[in-house]
Amino acid sequence: MSSEIEKPSPGASMPWFRQIWAIKDTLILVFTPLVLLPILICFPGSPSAACAYTIIIMAIYWMTEVLNMAVTALIPVVLFPWLGVMSSKQVCTNYLKDANMLFFGGLLVAIAVEKWNLHKRVALRVLMLVGSKPLWIVFGFMAVTAFLSMWLNNTATTAMMMPIAQAVLKELDENRKKQLDLQQVVIDNGKTAPSVNVSEVVELKEFRKLEDGERVNGTNGTVQKEDEQLEKIEAAETDPLHGAISSADRVASDRQFMSFRKALKLCIPYASSIGGTGTLIGSGPNIVLKGQLEAMYKGVETGINFTSWLVIGFPAMVIDLIGAWIILLLIFLGPKETFGCGGKGKKQDDSANQVIRAEYPKLGRITFAEVVVLVNFIILAFLWLSREPEFIPGWGDVLPHNFVTDASVAITISVLLFIFPSEFPNYLCFRRKAASRPPGPAPAILDWPTANKQMPWSVIILLGGGFALADACKESGLSAVIGEALSSFRYLPPWAIVTIMCLIATVITSFTSNMATTTIFIPILAEMAATTCINPIYLMLPVTLAASWAFILPVSTPPNAIAHSYGDLAISDMMKAGLAMCALCNAVLLFSINTWGYSFFDLGTFPAWATGGKPSNCTTLPLNETMSALGYTADLGLSTLGYTADSGLSTLGFTTGSGFLNVTA
Repeated sequence: MSSEIEKPSPGASMPWFRQIWAIKDTLILVFTPLVLLPILICFPGSPSAACAYTIIIMAIYWMTEVLNMAVTALIPVVLFPWLGVMSSKQVCTNYLKDANMLFFGGLLVAIAVEKWNLHKRVALRVLMLVGSKPLWIVFGFMAVTAFLSMWLNNTATTAMMMPIAQAVLKELDENRKKQLDLQQVVIDNGKTAPSVNVSEVVELKEFRKLEDGERVNGTNGTVQKEDEQLEKIEAAETDPLHGAISSADRVASDRQFMSFRKALKLCIPYASSIGGTGTLIGSGPNIVLKGQLEAMYKGVETGINFTSWLVIGFPAMVIDLIGAWIILLLIFLGPKETFGCGGKGKKQDDSANQVIRAEYPKLGRITFAEVVVLVNFIILAFLWLSREPEFIPGWGDVLPHNFVTDASVAITISVLLFIFPSEFPNYLCFRRKAASRPPGPAPAILDWPTANKQMPWSVIILLGGGFALADACKESGLSAVIGEALSSFRYLPPWAIVTIMCLIATVITSFTSNMATTTIFIPILAEMAATTCINPIYLMLPVTLAASWAFILPVSTPPNAIAHSYGDLAISDMMKAGLAMCALCNAVLLFSINTWGYSFFDLGTFPAWATGGKPSNCTTLPLNETMSALGYTADLGLSTLGYTADSGLSTLGFTTGSGFLNVTA
């Protein structure tokens, strides 16, 4: 009997450090709380120390993703009651606040839009209008993606747009290869022969392949002219010089088309991230900011709502989008194509339009359900915009007690979508003679199984975990400790603090979730604002937007990962374009917050609500320090422009009240 030779297990020869690396997630998960135990030992019974201990654990878990992010967000419910930071009732109320319901309602409307393919109809319709040149194709995809991302989930928008882009690229590539295969080169005198129509040549070549010389082309007649054309083509193709020239042309064409591939595939996730900053519900970090402001400054109106967000977010989004379009074209297509000097044939470019026009009829005629969803969507946007339009009284001012919020509006429309039918009524006087469906109510626009399946519940839990952290920081006194530690920042000009914080947030969000980044930063910035006497919005709003600038790596954000999964994109391509994008978006962000954002949000004053009910000596934000970033210096006026004033710009008819300019004449 032959003895069996035992085979070594696959991991037997693996070096010890590789085995440790293989279980690194488990090691981080287990040893992080143990390594941080000295915080609790050195400060026994201190709620602020216990809060810091929990926050550091969660930050490490979020950044390393050793535990699901939503599960990590539940840690406050586990540790805060046991460590004496907050009671379980206090912690749990943070997981379903007004901001959570706003996000939930917005997602329900987005699910209805996706269910009935309204977003795809809008996308294809716009792409049919932008033209067929490569630069306009890129612009069309960016504009559509950014608009959809203002209202829908960024990941869902990218997942919907990428297959459309892939279909366009495939058709363009096939058409390009046909053009190269049929390119004619005549050696005599170095001249190029007259071009032959592509479709005709293909038909003639297929015609030549028929068996036994039988020629059937739909008509009975001679084919002498066609034979002469084919002979000329074949003579050029068999020439040795023809192959060399064609090869050079093919290499150049392949290289140029690959660059276009990269530009088109990158523009979609980039436009998705940029579009998410345009509205309050466009991205998770935006909701994190609103919710944490409500948690830290309870019972006060901080000025962040749907309309006010549009004032700062939408113009900056448009500038970012146009800048991103130009940057991608310059990097991948070059200045000639970017500025319209690249002279491409219209025939080759028309194939992109043909793909899009072929896709649109597949959607069929617009349905009753799509109309209902569209009308409800328009009503929702109108109610959000008109509740507090800022420049005139809104309908929210008419209602007593200011009970109705943006969340109330979102949930109202969402509930109606569960009631409205998806088909025209088919009973009593509404029944049509040609109706094939038996009388009775039609299914609703939205049903709970669909909503439950597509709802990203983990994001809602993640929001709640962030709100619980913000509330705990304030209740435990950790915010005051952090504020004291950051007191040295008071000697820096406000614009410098904002710049530093935005750059740090941009770097961190490249490696971890943008929502986690915002969740960690907001409580720190709140105390920094109180310590340095800076309006909290001036610090929090730019950093929240900067957390969305995840352009550099595939792991930075799900849209990047989706685009990278389609191939053609190397890490170096994403880093090259991503670094330029980060620089552009941060520059636009700092400009917007120091110009129209500064004026609209009254960022020159330190609001009373920012003290959290505590006494404070803060009254104004030093205008001379902030505006010096823009080239101006003044005590309380624009002295560099030749104006001086003791208590205001009296020569211009302005006076200052608490550091903010008010028109008096």
